[in-house]
Amino acid sequence: MKRQIRRGVFESNSSSMHALCVMKKSEQYTPEEILDSLYLYDDYETQEKDCIWEPRESNMEFGRSPFKAIGTFADKWLYACASMVEEYNDNTYKELKRIAFKYIPGLKKIVMPFTYGCKLNKDNPKNNGNILCKEYGMTEDELIEYLMQKEEECDIEINYWKDRDGDWIYHEPYTGQVDEDILSRFLETENITLEEFLINKKYVVIQDGDERCEFAKIKKTGLINLDAIDHEYPDRE
Repeated sequence: MKRQIRRGVFESNSSSMHALCVMKKSEQYTPEEILDSLYLYDDYETQEKDCIWEPRESNMEFGRSPFKAIGTFADKWLYACASMVEEYNDNTYKELKRIAFKYIPGLKKIVMPFTYGCKLNKDNPKNNGNILCKEYGMTEDELIEYLMQKEEECDIEINYWKDRDGDWIYHEPYTGQVDEDILSRFLETENITLEEFLINKKYVVIQDGDERCEFAKIKKTGLINLDAIDHEYPDRE
C-alpha cells in the first residue's frame, strides 16, 4: 500500500470518508469533455500546440476537506495516481500514462510536479557521530550512484544540491497523496479495470470527512436524485 504522508496539516482524530458512487447510467466521456477537464500547454521546443499536461501539486492531494465530487476524467486520473502509484514510473503509473495518451486528444507529454527528497551528508563534519547519518546518510559519490539509478528507473533528470546545513537535497516527481487507498479495493470488488473507472462517467469519487459528513447531509436535503445512484462503496449504511 502506498505510504501516506500529510504535509503541513493539522492532525486530529477526524479522518477522511471517501466513497465511490456507482451511477445507474453508464456513459463514456467524450473527447471534448476530457479536454474540458484539464489544460494543455504548448511545447515551446517543438512549437506544438496544446500537447503538454502539467498537473498541479495542489490538485493531487485528497484528504477530508474540502468536500467535493471527483467526477471528471482528469480529476479521477489524479485521484488514481495519488491512491495507487507507489513510485513515479512504476507499473501503475505507466498504465495511467498509457490511458492518458489514449484518451486525451493531442497529448504528447505529462510533466508531473516535483517534491523534494533529502539525505544526510556523510561528508559533512556536522554529522560526525550521528547514528542516523551513519546508517542512512550518503557521501556525494553514493548519492550520485543512487540518483543515477532513480534517473534510469524514472526516465528523468534529477538535480541535487546542499541545504544550508550541508546535507543533500534533490527533487523527484510527486505522485500525490490520499488519506486512504480505497480505489484499489473498489476496482477489485467491482471487477473493473482502472481504464474503465477513468473513462466511464458512472464512477464518481466523493471526498468528505467524518467530522462533517457533508455528503450525507446533502442527500438528506433532497438536492440529489438518489435514484440515479446504483450503490456506494464502501457501504456505510
